[in-house]
Amino acid sequence: MALSRLAREFAAEINNHDWSDAPYRTDRAGHRRENDPNAGQRPPLGKVETDAVRMNVMWVVAQVLGHADPNLDEFEFAEACGVDTRTPSGRPRSGVISAGLRTDHDTGAYDVPGALAADDPNEDAYDRRPDRVATDAQRTRTWPADPKTRGFTTRRGQCVHSHEQCPKYRYGIASAERHGRRIHPIQWTTTGQAHAAGKAVCSFCWS
Repeated sequence: MALSRLAREFAAEINNHDWSDAPYRTDRAGHRRENDPNAGQRPPLGKVETDAVRMNVMWVVAQVLGHADPNLDEFEFAEACGVDTRTPSGRPRSGVISAGLRTDHDTGAYDVPGALAADDPNEDAYDRRPDRVATDAQRTRTWPADPKTRGFTTRRGQCVHSHEQCPKYRYGIASAERHGRRIHPIQWTTTGQAHAAGKAVCSFCWS
């Protein structure tokens, strides 16, 4: 999906800015060392350090954009910002990009900008939200033939899993722990009951 106009413009500004002297040079938006008469006062950062600064700026902006627009493609945005999204071995779409964003481990929704869930003054209201249901696309997945097949879900989870060691579920738990998110308790059920509740089957557990 194409980036929104706002996301494109943020990315263009981040990509255009020279971050190599960001820790000690306060200039303007669109700063470029080659156009700065005072650039020679301090040596620039190395490529690794400069890339790290750019990535952090990208994450901060992506957090807000993703909260405002759940359709944001964080990889497309990062690439537009000039961030390398490949793994160290050269594979596309490194998990590091997604790991730098605070999201709900059950729903994938972006956290409210400016606060972790653990610090959210509206935490009680957060827990009173209705149970999460699956998207239309997720509901097209093939269900097990027996509606009494055992599985589990959570209040805010969109999918039903067959076992607690499911890599997708474990990744969500690890992400929640890393970012201080609340982990919702498991609710054991059947696939038939989960289907009736508007959930979808996990694409890993039942592929």
